[in-house]
Amino acid sequence: MNKILILSILFLSLLGFTSCEKEEIATYEATDNIYFSNAMFAPNKISAPLIDSTGFSFGLDNPAITERIFKIPIRVQGKLSNVDRKVKLTIDPTSTAVAGTHFSIPDVFIHAGQEVDTIEVTVFRAPDMKNNSFTLVLNLEENEFFTTNMKSKVVNALTNKTMSFIRYKLSFDDKLTQPAGWYAPYLGVFTAKKFFLMCDLMQLNPAMFSQKLGAAGLTIPEVVYYQTFMKRYLADQKKSGNTIYEDDGTEMTIP
Repeated sequence: MNKILILSILFLSLLGFTSCEKEEIATYEATDNIYFSNAMFAPNKISAPLIDSTGFSFGLDNPAITERIFKIPIRVQGKLSNVDRKVKLTIDPTSTAVAGTHFSIPDVFIHAGQEVDTIEVTVFRAPDMKNNSFTLVLNLEENEFFTTNMKSKVVNALTNKTMSFIRYKLSFDDKLTQPAGWYAPYLGVFTAKKFFLMCDLMQLNPAMFSQKLGAAGLTIPEVVYYQTFMKRYLADQKKSGNTIYEDDGTEMTIP
């Protein structure tokens, strides 16, 4: 009797082990979908809005900067591969940016062993960006490696706003307007020449001025220091016979 009981326990244990083993080796059978990662996952896995479009301006960049590389993450829903897989990326005809003039994009791959990879868009600082904004709309399309079954999802039931997984819009320009951190009562009328001269002389990051007054580098004591420095610099230059003028021919001044 004891022998039968022991054999029954062993048999049941074997069945359970076999069942678990079958569950563990179940494989992913669907196609491998390619999609824009930021439409599903917040950038850097932090609390941030999901996006299928974004934009930037060269306006606050130093004039020496002639291009930027903008990185857009893409992700695979499916199996990883031990070989590089090419991604089919096309430029939507609604784009106003011109390849070779405003941007360039190398061939795009999901590299071996990667679930997430990157589209690197080089945006050129073209002269016509000073007066015009441009858009670049990218479409992911199916090829021999990937499908695009993840089309879009509704993200706001009230407005019926949707988020696209396979379409991404990038906007850019080079328009320079008075930034939020420029405090005119202390720094005077905003001009591009004065702004970049001040940043160069004091080694300030121009992008810092995109913040509001009171942020790091833009507290009242710091702005007063910038005012005093520039006022003394302009006075010294004028005294030495090298008056600094704005682009319109008027003398550069600080209140």
